[in-house]
Amino acid sequence: MEHQLEIQNLNGIQVIDSRIIANGLNINHKSLMETIREYQKDLEDLGVLPFETAKPPKESKGGRPETFCYLNELQAHLLVTLSRNSPEVVAFKKSLVVAFVQARNEVALLQEVINESVDVLEKKRLYYKKQGYNDAWIEERLKNIEVRQELEAIWCKRGVSTPKQYAVLTSIISKGVFDLTPKEHSELKGLNKQPLRNHMTRLELIFMTLAEGATAEFTEARDAQTYQDMKDCAKDGGDFAGQSRLQLEAQTGRKVVSTLNFLPENRHLYQIPTTTA
Repeated sequence: MEHQLEIQNLNGIQVIDSRIIANGLNINHKSLMETIREYQKDLEDLGVLPFETAKPPKESKGGRPETFCYLNELQAHLLVTLSRNSPEVVAFKKSLVVAFVQARNEVALLQEVINESVDVLEKKRLYYKKQGYNDAWIEERLKNIEVRQELEAIWCKRGVSTPKQYAVLTSIISKGVFDLTPKEHSELKGLNKQPLRNHMTRLELIFMTLAEGATAEFTEARDAQTYQDMKDCAKDGGDFAGQSRLQLEAQTGRKVVSTLNFLPENRHLYQIPTTTA
């Protein structure tokens, strides 16, 4: 029998709940806690042993809070060696080893992804700098890239898999925030296959980032699972940012959506004039 074990990250350390161990060893958790108390000093030699309290188990009659603890990898392995082997216990011990290995690999992979992401963003920063964009625009563009990547990761995890699906969701967001699809927005700016976001003004980027960030929040808060659910979240995220855009336009009397692009003849418009004292 294989066990699906949840390894948690507690202050940067991979740990497992003692209740999961008790369940895997098929013993009463109270009995396991007595063993932990008996060998507490040995366990603490291998790291901090944080004790927590939780609501009483459903099957308990007294209604008293339950004490449990989190064990790191070495502590968990020491604890399970104290149990007599049986086919079920051996299977659990094997699952425990595998679970911690997988947790370490996931952390290493995540750190690799973070490092790669930082490296990619720095390369993009240099690219935009060489193209002539000002620092304020560059920072907004990089924020937009990060939020978009987070949103795409959420979509991917929830089953969005084809370029067409990504394009449809993006179009819904854009329509909500700007009252324009990406195609219409590009045409307004006079673009011909150039990346739209590289030709957005800083203010346009700000509202697009807000819309995609809101879409990510709606998607996770509602635990959207179907493609239609995600389309609904995209619409609400776009509408949320769109309402903010309309409020700003009403109070300033100025439109957010601009015909400005970053084609060579307009690049000077993205520069911040240099003043001398």
